[in-house]
Amino acid sequence: MRLDPFPKFSEQVGEALKNPRLIVFSIVMTKMCLDRVYKFASVVNPTPALDNGGNETLDILEYHHPLTGRAVYDFLDSYSLKQRLAYQSLSLFDSGFVLFRALPLMLLVHWAFSQAPAKIRPGLWIILVNVFIDLTENALIVTLMKTYPRQLPNLAQWTAYVIEAKWYSFWAVVALAFVSGLVGIYYSFHSMLAGSVLMEKDRQEKLRARQHVQQVLQRSAKNKAASSSAGKKTE
Repeated sequence: MRLDPFPKFSEQVGEALKNPRLIVFSIVMTKMCLDRVYKFASVVNPTPALDNGGNETLDILEYHHPLTGRAVYDFLDSYSLKQRLAYQSLSLFDSGFVLFRALPLMLLVHWAFSQAPAKIRPGLWIILVNVFIDLTENALIVTLMKTYPRQLPNLAQWTAYVIEAKWYSFWAVVALAFVSGLVGIYYSFHSMLAGSVLMEKDRQEKLRARQHVQQVLQRSAKNKAASSSAGKKTE
């Protein structure tokens, strides 16, 4: 029984992500997309809530966890045309953020569990499920924004469901990243320890081989000396 239903796919993707340029590019693009998300979020909600540190939060629709289609439309009703257009741009850059963010996360999971037994490797499917749900959420929100003020109650209700599913999958990814960090540290330490043991074993073997050679040379020298002495006595 494996935790990863697609081990070959996870292995192929993980190996492909070992390209340093790709990871650096994805990190840069993740930062750029996140900056754009915050920029448009300030237009969607010019007076966002503050966190405990006094910093502005992403005080937008999906962060309020609407549970019904009516709750979704309550937020849409509070937005002006400018805010709805800004939300559509925000959703576009949020989609880019989700896609680029997934690449280093998948590399982390692949690296962390590369030395673990195959049956406990989680694979990349949890991250990919989160990406799919997040992109679906953005598509649904943009659709509701574009069709407003027309009411689509069924689509709004599905949007509420998808928003909740997105958050569940998001926290699953956070937990996976945390566990992957711990697993990666464990196996890295284990490899270093095993490597040091092998190096010590190799050093001891080389030392024994050197001592053996020295003993052979000493015996050879003694035999030569003994032969020389015996020859002189015979003379």
